[in-house]
Amino acid sequence: MKKLIFMLTTLFLLAGCTSGNKAGTDEQTSQDATFEYTVDKFADIQILRYQVPGFEELSLQQKELIYYLSEAALEGRDILYDQHNKYNLTIRRTLEGIYENYFGDKTTEDFKNFETYLKRVWMANGIHHHYSEDKMLPEFSKEYFAQLVNSVDPAKLPVKDGASASELIETLTPIMF
Repeated sequence: MKKLIFMLTTLFLLAGCTSGNKAGTDEQTSQDATFEYTVDKFADIQILRYQVPGFEELSLQQKELIYYLSEAALEGRDILYDQHNKYNLTIRRTLEGIYENYFGDKTTEDFKNFETYLKRVWMANGIHHHYSEDKMLPEFSKEYFAQLVNSVDPAKLPVKDGASASELIETLTPIMF
């Protein structure tokens, strides 16, 4: 008797899980087929984006709340970088300073490797892999890093008052490499 009740209950549960709205499902499937989920792919990382159904229907107050929450997350990100490693903020700001202010050849293999390393640092919130916690080593040379730092205005880099770009290179090179 218990087996019969269990089988009937399971049957009713499975029957209740079917969707009664086939037309809406087909429309959603066609929209999903045209949506690009992959934004970027580098190293062992794939950046995805998601659809947020109903976002347009949110009130202005709700959208404003989302904006302020995202701003708070960005501010909290620096705290996370700092907690992961003493030099993570300096490294990130140096890499970002180079990325934004370097006007040399950005088509070289070394610069592509630099971009990949920067993206990995962004993704892992520092210079250690986000899962294994192993140190991520750049695939460009120490000399190329020094060349990049020297090619950028020191005012655009996180150098301390009175410090030079060469001192920044001396500090960060053994940490990164």
